Amino acid sequence: MIANKKVLVLNKSWNAVSIVNLEKALSKVFSTYKSGEPKAKIIDCANDFKSYIWKDWSDIKPKDDESFISGVNAIFRIPEVIQLTRYDKIPKRKICFTRRSLFRRDNFSCQYCGKKTGGSELTIDHIVPKSLGGQTTWENCVLACIKCNIKKANKNLFESNMKLLSVPTKPDKNYFSKFKVPVKSWENFISTAYWLVELENDEN
Repeated sequence: MIANKKVLVLNKSWNAVSIVNLEKALSKVFSTYKSGEPKAKIIDCANDFKSYIWKDWSDIKPKDDESFISGVNAIFRIPEVIQLTRYDKIPKRKICFTRRSLFRRDNFSCQYCGKKTGGSELTIDHIVPKSLGGQTTWENCVLACIKCNIKKANKNLFESNMKLLSVPTKPDKNYFSKFKVPVKSWENFISTAYWLVELENDEN
C-alpha cells in the first residue's frame, strides 16, 4: 500500500534520524506548532533539495515516471524525504537483529559447509539448541543449508561432529556498508548501514 511507503526523516541539521511510513510522514508535514510553523517540510531531492510546505508541494505535478497519491480532484507527488523544523537531536542506534540482517551478515551462505544458495534453501540454526538453553542472538545463530541443518538436528557442535567456518559475531555499524540504500534519493543523507539499525530513543 502507498500509505506504507517509506519516507526518510531528517532533523533540523539535515541528519537522518528515522524512517517512517508515508502516512506518518504526511501527518508531520500537516501538523503545526502553536505559532503556525509546520513541524516538518518536504525536501525535493530532484530539485536542489528545496524545502516545501504541503500547499506549495501540492502545486508540483508528478512526472510521468513518478509514483503519486490520488486525491479527490488531483494527484500529488509522493515525498521521499522530510525535514523536521525544530527537532535537532540524533537518536542512539543499535544494529537490529533481524532475519534480513542475519542473512546479509552470513552472505547468504551456509556457515557449516559454505554452500551459497537461495533464501528458501537456508535456515537459521541455533548453535546451542534452544532446548539446551541456547539464545536467539548474533553469537548463537547462523545460516545453515537444509542438509547441514538436518545433520546437526537438535545437537550441539560436539555431538554433531560439525564445525563452523567462522565464529559468529554481532556486526558493527559499518558492516553493511557494501549494501545498497533502498531509496536512491536517501543516498545523499545516510550510509547504507542506516536502514538496518534500530532506533533506541526516537522522540521526534
